[in-house]
Amino acid sequence: MLHPSNRALPVKLVLAALSFVPTIAFAEVSDKEPTLLYVWLVGIVASLVCLAGTYYRRWLAPILAALPFLWFASLLMEIHSADVGPYLYAEQGMNYYVQTYLSLAVFVAGLLLGLFLNGRRNS
Repeated sequence: MLHPSNRALPVKLVLAALSFVPTIAFAEVSDKEPTLLYVWLVGIVASLVCLAGTYYRRWLAPILAALPFLWFASLLMEIHSADVGPYLYAEQGMNYYVQTYLSLAVFVAGLLLGLFLNGRRNS
């Protein structure tokens, strides 16, 4: 008979041995990505800031668009990466991708509209 302090030893050895067996871990990736509300918030706010800034000063376009552009670029690189993309697609579906691109389009449209209106104002 094993001493009471050693009774859990075989279970611990089996669990330790099983920890070395390669297994597939299905981790949720959606909780590590920004929500659609946050993506839309970034797109709309960046669009309005770029629209207002480039309407008054054309040279503000690259300065105001730099940070949102980098944020969208890093998000798109992450959602299309080989290790995150398929699992995000399985959890969120095509809707997440479509709305992310639509938010990016809103941002670019605000920037271009500000540049267009600036050109019309100065002519």
